[in-house]
This record gives sequence, structure tokens and C-alpha cells, in this order.
Amino acid sequence: MSKHILSVMMVPAVLSAVFTVQTASATTVTVSGGTIHFIGSVADAPCSVSTNSEHDVIMLDQVALDSMGVKGEASGQAKAFDIALEDCNVTTYQNATVTFNGQATPDQAGALANTAGSGAATGVALQLFGPDGNKLDLGAASSSQVLATGTNKIPMSVDYIKTGDTATAGAVESIATFQISYS
Repeated sequence: MSKHILSVMMVPAVLSAVFTVQTASATTVTVSGGTIHFIGSVADAPCSVSTNSEHDVIMLDQVALDSMGVKGEASGQAKAFDIALEDCNVTTYQNATVTFNGQATPDQAGALANTAGSGAATGVALQLFGPDGNKLDLGAASSSQVLATGTNKIPMSVDYIKTGDTATAGAVESIATFQISYS
């Protein structure tokens, strides 16, 4: 009979140990996970600028120094890009123009300066071109684009332009902001 009492006494002890282990493994551990920066805006405009266009990076193809031509001439290897507009309501405004601003080069009116810093190409800047394919100077409005309801893409391009009699090879970078005007 003492064997049965011992068995009955052991069951609660074993169950207690099992529940203790399960309880210990069910505790929550919290660690710092990082920071998320949320950015957005609300525009009082007939269209919203796509996030991809709002923070775009345009990677230009590498060009040979010999292809640069003469001072004031683009390389002829323009890189196309679009400014995407979304959720357009053309009830009030049916047209849009784009105006770029940025650091201008003193050597070529209307062109973006090369701000690459150390290792930068010299005698080279970036020239923007509007939807009509014509040169688009900084601070000037592009040709007007007719808008449709919904999504619209305004085609643009950028090319290297030689700003001096001689140029040297190196990195080319620039930053431009843009505005959309509706009419």
C-alpha cells in the first residue's frame, strides 16, 4: 500500500514541474526593434506626384570622354525618365508643366552643376530636356502636357553637356527639385 501512496504523491509533483516549465517558456521578452520614419504630404492639386517620382534616382549611362563633342553640346546619349502623376482629376485643370531648380553651373546657362566632389569630371554638367525634347533650363517651365483622368506620365530626359573647351573624366552628380504647375 505504501507503493500506491508514493505513486499518488509523485503525480502532483511531476505535473507541477511540467506546468512550471510551460509557464517559464511562455513569458514575453521585448527588445528594441528600431525606428521607422514616416513621410508624406497632402497636396491641394488636381494630381498627386507618385512616390517613385517624388524621390527618384536617375542613373545615367557612362559615356566616353571623346563622345562629349564641343563646348555647349550634349553627348547625344540622353537618359529618359518620367514624372508620374496619380489620381488626376481634370475637372478644373487639364494641363501641367514642370519646372526644375537646382545648383546651376556658371559655365553653361540653365544646366545643372556637377556636384560630385572629389573625383568629379570637370568641364561637364547635366542638361535637362522637356517633354517636347527641347532643352529645359533651370527655372523655366516645360512645354505643357495635356492631362487625362487617372495616371499621367510626363516624359523628361537628361544628358551630359560639355561646359568647357576641355573636359576630364570622373563622376557626375547633381540634385534638382521640381514643381508642377497646373492650368
